[in-house]
Amino acid sequence: MLRGALIGAAAGAVGTVALDVVTYADMLVRARPASGVPGNTAAALAARAGVDLRGEGQGPEDQAKAEQRRSGLGALMGYAVGLGIGTAYGVLRPLARGVPLPLAGVALGLAAMAASDVP
Repeated sequence: MLRGALIGAAAGAVGTVALDVVTYADMLVRARPASGVPGNTAAALAARAGVDLRGEGQGPEDQAKAEQRRSGLGALMGYAVGLGIGTAYGVLRPLARGVPLPLAGVALGLAAMAASDVP
């Protein structure tokens, strides 16, 4: 089980890095800005948890810090989803040996999308 979890976590890390590479290459080629969706999701989850990303102050500098924290938290949440889904797959795959690999791949992709989009 530990071996499966570690292999799954490694696969999740590789998948997350691949997604980042494609995203940054798209930003380079099309000269588009970074998406605000991960940061907005992170801010909404932080607010629901009662965490103020501004810190102690209320000034413009504190607002800029909050924006940077939001961006960083959004990126970290993406890595957490990739590693978490990969680890879960690594643990659960031996239990679902009868499921064809293409179907398992589609289910894994849908689970990753749901984990990143639903919050």
